[in-house]
Amino acid sequence: MRVLLIFLVATVTTVAPETWSLVPSFKEFFKEQSDNVKTFYNDAVTMKDSVDNYVEEQQQMIKNNIHNYVDDIQTARTLVDPLSYYPVGDTQPQIENPDVVLSVPGIITRNGYICETHTVISQGYVLNVHRIPRSRHGSGVPSKTVLLQHGLFASSADWIMNGPGKGLGYVLADAGYDVWMTNIRGNRYSKDHVWFKPNSQSYWDFSWHEVAKYDVPAVIDYILEIKGADTKMTYIGHSMGTTILFAMLTLKPEYNDILTAGFALAPVVYLSDMKSPLKSMAPIASNLAYIDELQGTYEFIPKNSALGKISSTCNGENMDSLICKNIVFYLCGFNERQFNKTLLPVFLAHLGTGTSWKTAVHFSQEILSGKFQQFDYGYLNNWRIYRSGSPPEYDLKKVTLPIKLFWSKNDLLSSEKDVMALYNKLPSNPEMFLVPDEKFNHLDYLWAIDAPRLLNNEVLNSLHSYMSDYSFSVRF
Repeated sequence: MRVLLIFLVATVTTVAPETWSLVPSFKEFFKEQSDNVKTFYNDAVTMKDSVDNYVEEQQQMIKNNIHNYVDDIQTARTLVDPLSYYPVGDTQPQIENPDVVLSVPGIITRNGYICETHTVISQGYVLNVHRIPRSRHGSGVPSKTVLLQHGLFASSADWIMNGPGKGLGYVLADAGYDVWMTNIRGNRYSKDHVWFKPNSQSYWDFSWHEVAKYDVPAVIDYILEIKGADTKMTYIGHSMGTTILFAMLTLKPEYNDILTAGFALAPVVYLSDMKSPLKSMAPIASNLAYIDELQGTYEFIPKNSALGKISSTCNGENMDSLICKNIVFYLCGFNERQFNKTLLPVFLAHLGTGTSWKTAVHFSQEILSGKFQQFDYGYLNNWRIYRSGSPPEYDLKKVTLPIKLFWSKNDLLSSEKDVMALYNKLPSNPEMFLVPDEKFNHLDYLWAIDAPRLLNNEVLNSLHSYMSDYSFSVRF
């Protein structure tokens, strides 16, 4: 911009005398453009301030609840001898649930399973994939394999936080599957890069498009290299994990033949009918991203941001308050019956593990356009990148892999109308499964109290039907 201004000023000062009359019009033009920029920036700052004020208000509400809770507890303890409060030898209270502070490998190992960490390099990103290679009491690694892909703000923790017997990662391992759990580029387990620094713009220049085109195929290829090209592998994704699945199958059609089946839990492909209040953020997402980028922030809601810190205050002693729970219900759907209060601190501790502003903007574009298409860079840049004024749509006609869609009526982020729009676009006649709970919401796929009855049994039966012709073999 500075070079352009110098060029224009130099042009004006070197024009012939007979054209000096044009100078005022140039001045007026520059003044008008300057005023427009100032107005836009002031509006953007005002909008950002309103968001920051809302976040601060919510944090203050949460802190007030914590203080009230602590005051009540202290009042109750006046009737108890302080010296008898802790057992002999204890100097501080124990953590109610160690999964709040443990990493995914630590959680899995604590529960008696083997956990392996495998590293895959994709476009310079160092991706760490967590693996449960066998059941808790198994002695060999089964050939039948499942790849689990988490959603937005998430990590491999999604699949094990509900504990043995309920968490899908454990359930699959106990049923005799070799379970691999990916971590998207940029999250806490895949933060490193071969040449980009994690605080640079280049590092965060990605959305789920790049994950679908490069990262997941690289992980699949790595697994096949480890286990053999004849390995049967089913992909199971939740939320954004389903977006990645369908984008990958259109960008890399050969994986329709490499995979055995694809299970989409809470499909997020078409989003125009989203019921969640998050939909209201779509029109301003690009502007918010632009403001953050001006300040050198390219990560979407980092843990050390005002909004990111809310999750750290929604833990431990605060669980008797309704604020954190109601925020989750407000965004994802109310379901008190399946809500495990003791699990919320674990979920929030592992939430917000790193993603890009570009990912959030890409989803906002999907909401506004009603299309499943690649990232919209604006008319001129679209021509440079796509040779078209608008981004190309992902061609779902290329999806020939057997697909099963799992959906629920109370999912505010994946509505029945949007799921049916996906169903009608797929040529592979996908199976459909409606979770038999009218209140089942977007996050119940991960933490529902009755997960075995409502979801996991159907997943296991479906896997068995797709892989029943394939016998187990033991590999060491």
